[in-house]
Amino acid sequence: MTDCRENLFRRVERLAIQHMHQDYLAARQISQSVSRFHFDVGYAILTAAEVNEAELEQVLMAVLLLDQGLSIHNQIDICPTEQRELIVLAGDYDSSKYYFLLARLNNSRLMHTLCDAVAEINEAKVTIVANGMDLSSQEYLRLREIVCGQLLRALARHYLGESGAWTTHVDSLVQAHVVKDEILTRNYTRNFSIQQASRWLDDSMERVITMPSTSHEGPLYTYLVEYFQPIRQTVEHLHVSEGNR
Repeated sequence: MTDCRENLFRRVERLAIQHMHQDYLAARQISQSVSRFHFDVGYAILTAAEVNEAELEQVLMAVLLLDQGLSIHNQIDICPTEQRELIVLAGDYDSSKYYFLLARLNNSRLMHTLCDAVAEINEAKVTIVANGMDLSSQEYLRLREIVCGQLLRALARHYLGESGAWTTHVDSLVQAHVVKDEILTRNYTRNFSIQQASRWLDDSMERVITMPSTSHEGPLYTYLVEYFQPIRQTVEHLHVSEGNR
């Protein structure tokens, strides 16, 4: 991890938390945070696109605020009843700050692209909740991939074009992130198994390896290797410990 990326994350995290802070919500212990994964992938995307530092910082902050606005709503089902309305308000508050930041950049095209991604994320969330255990493992993981990665795909499409090597890199990163999240939450009973995760990651890495050698360079590929390998090793260890080999 480069000092430049780490220093920028600390700065963006601090500023994003400041934007999210609201005295009434804070007094009622509604905590806010930002996604390190979304920062790191977003940073790789914007660096690959050679976005200038000022714009890069503002866009990353906006995306992190939008992601948190969506993510905090996931806490509604697990938080105390008296806090549920506050969770909704916190998410809406975060989203309003996202709009504020992008409006300052005067980038309506990026805003529209991200809004389309939000609609896809919400549709995927509804499908997961509505269908529950009826979803196959593959479909469940595909929907989780949309929930976790659609903002990043939208960001990449805007800055790197509709297609290219970035699609495989970002997809592989998101897949690894979904597996990591499922393992951390130990959510093995609903549409997810270590065996399925192992196959999914193997297929993902195979797509990366078979890409042209010119694709094995740049910020996205570098971060993919850094992020992907520890997760793959963890899955392989769990796979063996479960007796699947």
